[in-house]
Amino acid sequence: TGEAWRSERLLLNKEALAPELVPGFVPLLSAVGQDFVRRARAQARQSGRGCWTGDFSQELFRFALESVCHVLYGQRLGLLQDFVQPELQRFIEAVSRMFHTTAPLLHLPPALLRRSHGRTWREHVRAWDTIFGQADRCIQSVYRDLRLRRRSPQEPLGILGNLIVRDKMALDDIRA
Repeated sequence: TGEAWRSERLLLNKEALAPELVPGFVPLLSAVGQDFVRRARAQARQSGRGCWTGDFSQELFRFALESVCHVLYGQRLGLLQDFVQPELQRFIEAVSRMFHTTAPLLHLPPALLRRSHGRTWREHVRAWDTIFGQADRCIQSVYRDLRLRRRSPQEPLGILGNLIVRDKMALDDIRA
């Protein structure tokens, strides 16, 4: 809160969200986009009709999550695979649940929601716990890879990797 929050926010704007950093994220997005197009073409071929016949909205959702995570963490989660690991499937479901529970919660004061222990509030909190757990695993992985020099600072690192390499914020502050 206060000045500490403001100063870290300004640093984040400069170090992670500045427009001149966007070209560094293009290779990350491009890789996910190419995989998505390959997957769409394979699905169309398998359908026998030459077009996509499955639930396209779910595939787009997984594409969006994979893209965002690749830009944030500089690593792929594997959400565009035919088989998604159970832990990552829980992450996908948690993000979906968070979106679905947010709208109803916007209409009630947070203090009232916490006191009422309503089902929607509990689902929302559980979803965020899962999302933050996944984020923490990614943060630890990126941090470990950089410290052990399994990744070069010259390769596209994503927002998190860039923040770690620049070493202008404590890891706990980045995590927050």
